[in-house]
Amino acid sequence: MALAQTQSGDIFIGANLGWNNNEYTSNYTNNAGIVGLRTNESSNFSIQPMIGTFLSDNIALGIFVNYDNNRNKSTLPVDNYNENSKNHFLTVGPFIRKFFPLNEKFAFYGQGNIGYRRSSYNTDQESSGMTYNYHNKYNGIMAAIKPGIVFFATKNMGIDVSVRGLQYSFSKLKNSSQSTSSLEAGFDLPNLNIGLNLYLSR
Repeated sequence: MALAQTQSGDIFIGANLGWNNNEYTSNYTNNAGIVGLRTNESSNFSIQPMIGTFLSDNIALGIFVNYDNNRNKSTLPVDNYNENSKNHFLTVGPFIRKFFPLNEKFAFYGQGNIGYRRSSYNTDQESSGMTYNYHNKYNGIMAAIKPGIVFFATKNMGIDVSVRGLQYSFSKLKNSSQSTSSLEAGFDLPNLNIGLNLYLSR
């Protein structure tokens, strides 16, 4: 089954948005055995513009740009310690998306993408009246697989809901041999993304 919006030769342009905020406290015991509270606050914003073309019915190939902004704050009053970090990620690369139509208005899809990533980490630490700043830049790759569902509100507009899915990243510290890698899964509500796409016929 091929929908009117997902036929070979069609083009789609759009963007996905994601955001979440978290705040929690936990017990903390310092080296002197004093018990106190650790407070953590975090927020994340992401946007992913993309443009693609349908190589065949229900299969689209295109280019995406993904920007992530993460902020974290940690406070340990018992040690007079505060930490603030701001992290930025920019990824560019190709994606492929496969649609599985349910009816004329809804379709599931799976998307895979891989891209070149540049990241920047800025951390400010304050401890016993002393302030420290750390700034690092990384280059690397990011690959992800995610599921989603799209609702075709009109012939030319689709609204989709997806999650971050399974994501692998590899980063190398600029001008250094130091590197890090991670594999993360995000299928819950804090990893929810909302997208708006325009489907255009040639």
